Amino acid sequence: MEQYHLPIFIFNSVMVLVDTALGYFLAPRLLAGMDEAEAVEAGVRTTRKLLPLMVALYMFFNCVGYFEGRTGYLLAVSALLLVDLSLQLLLSRKRGGRGSSDHEDGD
Repeated sequence: MEQYHLPIFIFNSVMVLVDTALGYFLAPRLLAGMDEAEAVEAGVRTTRKLLPLMVALYMFFNCVGYFEGRTGYLLAVSALLLVDLSLQLLLSRKRGGRGSSDHEDGD
């Protein structure tokens, strides 16, 4: 399994960047259903401020897994990233579907 450490490490690093980019751009969409514009803006700012912390944690455990040769750490980071990405996409689709149906009902 050691032969896969580098590909898994690279995969995780790319997935961290994708996850962060999606989180940055989907945060306003996920919070758009709230009534108060001020609360939406505060939520978006908070979410975007937490993204560097998440990147640091993902990359810390990714590096620990790679440099110490711990396959379990690498696979755990991969699983967490895939779950995080899938939940972001699922929530954005649910929110997008709900928002468009609300908009159609209002017309």
